[in-house]
Amino acid sequence: MKFSINKTKQGLGELQTTLHWIVSISNPAASAGDLEEDLQIRVQTSSLPVAETETTQVELQGHKINFVGKTSKAGEISWTFLEGTDAKVTGYFMAWANARWGGDGSDTTGVQSLTADLKADLKLELLGPDDEVTQTYTLIGAMPKLDAGGELGQGSDPLSPVVTWEYDDFHINAGGTNW
Repeated sequence: MKFSINKTKQGLGELQTTLHWIVSISNPAASAGDLEEDLQIRVQTSSLPVAETETTQVELQGHKINFVGKTSKAGEISWTFLEGTDAKVTGYFMAWANARWGGDGSDTTGVQSLTADLKADLKLELLGPDDEVTQTYTLIGAMPKLDAGGELGQGSDPLSPVVTWEYDDFHINAGGTNW
């Protein structure tokens, strides 16, 4: 059965785009200093968390039967930033990285902060065109890894450091359902 245009538009309602979203970091590592709003503004792209689902499959009497396995909600996502000449993004996440494996810029000491002091919770919120939150992804126990690299050349491309967040768990609130 084919649906009419009016029924199709009614069935979809407003389209969720990948354009309207915001990020925030709850309780960032104390060693990194206060989180400035400028850093949140500079996040250009973000991936979304994905659960890894395993199925337990058994073979019996020549048949393959699937059973519930386990789901792991630990993983990684990446944020791509736009860096300014103030180097706020690189400086902030370098301070956080230094708390993971210390050094003073001329020698590496390997001194570490406690794991609990290095983790933060992240929130990614998808928004409708009216800036109302439509979906919320909360990542628990996230630690950043900074890739401040880039390729220098003859173009005027922006410097775009990437922070990969390793997280322990995540939760989603979407369409009135929590997971």
